[in-house]
Amino acid sequence: MAIIWFTGQPNSGKTTLALELVHYLHESRGDLTATIIDGDSLRIITKNLDYSKEGRRKNIQTAINLAINSDTTNDYTIVALVSPFKDLRESLKNNPSHKVKEIYLHSNRVREGKMVEYYEQPTENYLDIDTDKYTIEESLRIITEYIKI
Repeated sequence: MAIIWFTGQPNSGKTTLALELVHYLHESRGDLTATIIDGDSLRIITKNLDYSKEGRRKNIQTAINLAINSDTTNDYTIVALVSPFKDLRESLKNNPSHKVKEIYLHSNRVREGKMVEYYEQPTENYLDIDTDKYTIEESLRIITEYIKI
């Protein structure tokens, strides 16, 4: 049905809201299947601990490939990944074979040492959520309205 792609700086709430969304889907619609691809877990599984631009691109491309594969067997595939490169996110969003909803999270909680200085914010076809402004519950409501569950 859809790939939901959470993007944003570290500590902006991607994993938290992705897990909340999976929980919501299972609680409210038990007939839906959902899987989650988390950036930290993906790095452990693939043993890609390279945080250079090249290492990040490889990790994002792996997540894209997994999401595309998962999208054929699940109602929702939820990705929580910094994914700083707009071109990779846009290539997935522009793939006519898949319905992709991009959710950009940002927060003042991002610690300076954890910031990805070359992060490219989305510019079109995305939902913007300031996780300092909204609670988890409010953010989840905004997200479910955006993806039309």
